[in-house]
Amino acid sequence: MALQTERQIEASISNSTHALIAFRKDWTVDAVASALALARLVAARGKKVDIIADGFKPSRQVTFLPTVESIATEFNRLRKFVISLDVSKTPIDELTYDLAGNQLNIHITPKTGQYSSSDVLSRAANYKYDLIFTVGTPDLGSLGRLFSEHSELFYHCPIINIDHDAQNENYGNINVVDITATSTAEIVHHLLAKNDRPNEDIATMLLTGIIAATRSFRTTQVTPRTLDVAAELVAAGARRDEIVQNLYKTRSLATLKLWGRALARLKYDPETKMVWSLLVRQDFIHTSSNEECLPEVMAELMVSAPEAEITALVYERDAESGAPASICALIASERHADALGLVSDLQPEGHRRLARICFLTGDIQQAEQAVLTSIRKSLGKIKQPEFVGRTNKLTETLDAKIKSAESVIEPLVSAIKAVGNGLDQAEQFPAKTIIDTKEPLVSAIKAVGNGLDQAEQFPAKAIIDTEGGLSLSALTGDNVIRIKSDGQPDVRQSNASRVNK
Repeated sequence: MALQTERQIEASISNSTHALIAFRKDWTVDAVASALALARLVAARGKKVDIIADGFKPSRQVTFLPTVESIATEFNRLRKFVISLDVSKTPIDELTYDLAGNQLNIHITPKTGQYSSSDVLSRAANYKYDLIFTVGTPDLGSLGRLFSEHSELFYHCPIINIDHDAQNENYGNINVVDITATSTAEIVHHLLAKNDRPNEDIATMLLTGIIAATRSFRTTQVTPRTLDVAAELVAAGARRDEIVQNLYKTRSLATLKLWGRALARLKYDPETKMVWSLLVRQDFIHTSSNEECLPEVMAELMVSAPEAEITALVYERDAESGAPASICALIASERHADALGLVSDLQPEGHRRLARICFLTGDIQQAEQAVLTSIRKSLGKIKQPEFVGRTNKLTETLDAKIKSAESVIEPLVSAIKAVGNGLDQAEQFPAKTIIDTKEPLVSAIKAVGNGLDQAEQFPAKAIIDTEGGLSLSALTGDNVIRIKSDGQPDVRQSNASRVNK
């Protein structure tokens, strides 16, 4: 982190009186732990600080963190409304108010004279907060109602944006976005370490964020710096056993059973680096589980396949959900992928790291194929039809050779000889790039493969013309062999033959 950025953050905290720390609605353990630790840093400077997240409800994984109960779910007394009365000429004798239905009436009695409407002014006071921190939040929209219903606050107050996600939109006035860090907690530790040695509680918070983000140091993003930070936090008193116990040893029996069923159907596609599984309605019934168990199942699937960058879980909704959709899917991505973008054509909900799709029609196999097709399309991994792929490959290989007849004949003949000895031996043209043309071309190819002099069917200069524009003067002259789009040969007389006749 640049020294200038650190000084700007310190100056912003010093000039603040009441700071807000916010994180996204679809929060992570890393975001919660980082927010709690950052609040301690701000409070240590003698500043008021609140932590708010839209609809926050702590899971069992974070309830052990100190002061987690202080995180609010909505704004409270965000801004005062001020009514001003000019009393310079007419002093007040009495002030009362009453509430009539939804209307507040304020009654002011002057000592002498009377007031007019020109003596009264009204305005909205300044916001309660004069500085905003966002942690683990890629964009303001992911804050949910905090931003959608109070957007003016975020445009009015300076924002310090702290994150490690490469997808972060750098929307802050000060952006501390370090994509080499494994977690937001690692970045917050750097802010703390410059000024204060963390106590046991802060060290526990930060180590919780790091362990959760790295899945207990099992992700490929773990760096030597990450391990150094973890060692410093343990030395500072971080309660590692308590962290591991709450993050990984509090799975319910129902969740573990459901995870086992998902593992039994786990599939992997090395081309897209994706793992996925299916859960049917009976799986939920037999394991006494429900949809609330799925985030933990997804987390375990991601740990089970560390080489995967995308994880998908397609499932039939359990009977207790009562929702109209029958099939849904969860898609999780690693830090450099956008889960919403991977399935954008299926109208997903969620955020960049976890997307959710529901299908109103079809069965689970159709939903599976829809998800896989969408992801492969987004990654550019859609395979062309077999015939198109073969034709394009042949055309692309030969196209570079048609500058002169001499440059074409040699590679084509060598390819035909190889085909004659067996299609898998066609080294010049990888296996199965020569389309199946049947008779009479196949017999000619076999003859040529046994020796060019035996090609009695095509004795001189043939024109082999693949439909689509590729024309080659190659082996014989009396016939034009045209490879049609359906793979069938069309044997015709050449122009030269017609003229001679």
